[in-house]
Amino acid sequence: MNGMGGLGGAEEGSSLVHFADLSPYVFLSNTVPVGIVALNVGWLSSHRDFARGVVPEGFLDALADLCLWNRRAVTRGWHTCNFEHSEERSKSPALCTSDGNRHRLGGAEVRVICRDGRWLVAPDMVLHYIVEHGYLPPEDFVEGVLARRSAPEYYGE
Repeated sequence: MNGMGGLGGAEEGSSLVHFADLSPYVFLSNTVPVGIVALNVGWLSSHRDFARGVVPEGFLDALADLCLWNRRAVTRGWHTCNFEHSEERSKSPALCTSDGNRHRLGGAEVRVICRDGRWLVAPDMVLHYIVEHGYLPPEDFVEGVLARRSAPEYYGE
């Protein structure tokens, strides 16, 4: 069960929990303030289909900055990618580079705020999924990242 016990929508037997895009966020729900609607984005699995496409210009740089400088819900463990990779590119670690700084992906989340106030929560691996596997996140996530509306850190009450 990946140590996530009882999470609705979680896929077993994978190195990363899978949740459908725009489904209710429950992974670390105590890290979201009461009253905030939080939805999943980019919790992918190689066993499930996902939207593919091209993101707009500037999006990857903005997302890399969020992955580096606005990491949320940082965990002690690391998730690896369970998709096929060429021999030159190993599954782990997935790295991102922003302004010359390199960061390992798979141990935190990226959270953006929609125009209507909802939070969209993605594993920081979302950057890898977009670059390496062609994932196309929902439009509201793309817009929030481009606007750099990062949700604040929250540790519960």
